[in-house]
Amino acid sequence: MDTRQLFRAAMGPYRFRSLIEATGSFAGHAADAPALKPAHGPIGHQVGVPQTGASYLVPGGRFFLTFDCNVLALWDFGLVGSVSQPRRMAHLDFPPGTFIGFEAGLKAFEISSFSETGKSSFRHLGELLLDKARGVRQVVVHGDRAIFDRAIFESTEFVIWDFVSSMYVVVKRVYDGFTSSPLELEKIYIHNALIELGEKSLRITDVPPDFVLNFGKPVTSTPVSLDTAEQQSLPTPQVLQYPPPDDIVDESRCFSGVINRHQAQLPLLFDIHRPYRSYTGIARLSFNFTRTPLGEIVPSPLTCIAKRAFPAGCMFGGSDMIGSLHVPDGFSKPVMRSIPMTLTLDNMAESESDAHEFIYSTAGAGETLNRCSLPGCRKEEVAKGTHKFCSGCRLVCYCSAKCQKRHWKPHKEVCKEQSQCIASGVVAPPMRIVKLVHPGPFPNSLLSNLGICAGSGRMVTSLLTGSYAEAQRRFNGVVLISDFLA
Repeated sequence: MDTRQLFRAAMGPYRFRSLIEATGSFAGHAADAPALKPAHGPIGHQVGVPQTGASYLVPGGRFFLTFDCNVLALWDFGLVGSVSQPRRMAHLDFPPGTFIGFEAGLKAFEISSFSETGKSSFRHLGELLLDKARGVRQVVVHGDRAIFDRAIFESTEFVIWDFVSSMYVVVKRVYDGFTSSPLELEKIYIHNALIELGEKSLRITDVPPDFVLNFGKPVTSTPVSLDTAEQQSLPTPQVLQYPPPDDIVDESRCFSGVINRHQAQLPLLFDIHRPYRSYTGIARLSFNFTRTPLGEIVPSPLTCIAKRAFPAGCMFGGSDMIGSLHVPDGFSKPVMRSIPMTLTLDNMAESESDAHEFIYSTAGAGETLNRCSLPGCRKEEVAKGTHKFCSGCRLVCYCSAKCQKRHWKPHKEVCKEQSQCIASGVVAPPMRIVKLVHPGPFPNSLLSNLGICAGSGRMVTSLLTGSYAEAQRRFNGVVLISDFLA
């Protein structure tokens, strides 16, 4: 990489955040959100994206991993801003049936002999056989250690596996009522502590660095059963309740809380759902902890650092992306997918075509220059605070009374509903958002976002599986690469 390329890579996180905040606008309705189009692409390439298995956009956006239970492959998409023909740098073939059955091997690999121009290879680090492996999910990998647990809501067992020492330990803990979705993205390992983000609380468990070496068993060819294996105990976890909402939420619409956790470093920032009567909001929480001289965990109180409301007319759900680099102030994976409020079983096919993805920023009205909320205007402020917010809903702002008048007809219904919410109590201020646009011949309902890196502004999409079978057969294995930074 030359000096210019190094500079682009180093400044990518800041440039992408600035792009979102400069393009984004406050919108009363999801349809009014400004569009963000790629500066380059999308460019289609055949890379064999699996219909079953997994794919992963490596932080930085240049490299891409695919695994379909038969082949593990590493692809080079080229430097961001100059998409070239993807090159398969390394691949590893597995014998048929390796990952089929109730007794399966968890295999660990690392990339060795890395070469930007030549061939690279995978190095086998180890293998752990688990009984009933279909019910086990990876929680997190940190250094030479991996943690797995059961993919059920009331799981009390998990496995810690150390690649280097080739040892493992099965941990048993008392069920304490803590509930969380059994997804690996809601569990984080930081500074020898396992942090789990639940529906209404956070749980932190100390995992001493020498725990596996002191209490572990050597890995053998015999499958390990979580039910019958010798189990060890960790220090008693601590549970912290999320701060209660100080605004009016619709408790009947509450569901699993965590939308988006941002980076595996302290302080840990994450967003939780705030369901209102006619729209969705988020509360961004900050969590930190220290240790005593004896190594005991001392958690700090959870604090709410921002509250924001998404536009009306759609339900918003998290679309978490693990292929991202840390960006200041927690701006690293703020991707949401919207579904129309009118979605029913009868109109699901039509509503899928109206589904969109958005990127949001919690930057407030006075933190950066605002744009006019009228689609077709989007005039930027000359100084902070010069655009005026609608006095009824406080969700949108305009550069002039003329723009406000032109926007009144489509905005009237949203404004009236929001005004009633404000009259009932305190509500969250508006969210600054942009709508991701996928140029090309494919409708949104056919596209699946495989990853977007907020550290480089690269997005990789593919066709959805499980529907539209004819198009699926025609375009199977094609990915679309889009770069939002010029």
